[in-house]
Amino acid sequence: MKNNITNSEEVTTTQKRYIVSKVFLENENNEILLLRRSKTAPHRALKWDLPGGWVESGEEPLDACARELEEEAGIVASKLQKADETTEIHENETLIRFYAKGTTVGSAVKLSYEHDTYIWVSKKEFLDYMKFEPYATMFKKLYPVTE
Repeated sequence: MKNNITNSEEVTTTQKRYIVSKVFLENENNEILLLRRSKTAPHRALKWDLPGGWVESGEEPLDACARELEEEAGIVASKLQKADETTEIHENETLIRFYAKGTTVGSAVKLSYEHDTYIWVSKKEFLDYMKFEPYATMFKKLYPVTE
């Protein structure tokens, strides 16, 4: 008797996983730091952004927040802590957005080549500048009542 069982071909996909870290940094006036991406930025050139960037392999997201904040703005934050994270699943990749909140004393910023200017904005002004939907949505979640 012939066996009618056929081998099914297993289909596997390689799901790439990326983690980006972003910081809502407040100064002593409760203003939030925004950096404007330079005109040579590969994504969202000349748009306002939160300090942050890609989490490197083996790096903890909160450590990446601290590293990116220092690299991009020359600031070492105090009381840096996880605020939230979101996950976006696309066809062949997963993007995790890790958010931290922190504070700093003073408003001095030393920009990296990645940005051409910065601004400290009140929570009431934040959405006038931040038009990128994921960050605007997270702002509304973290700061539900604006001044």
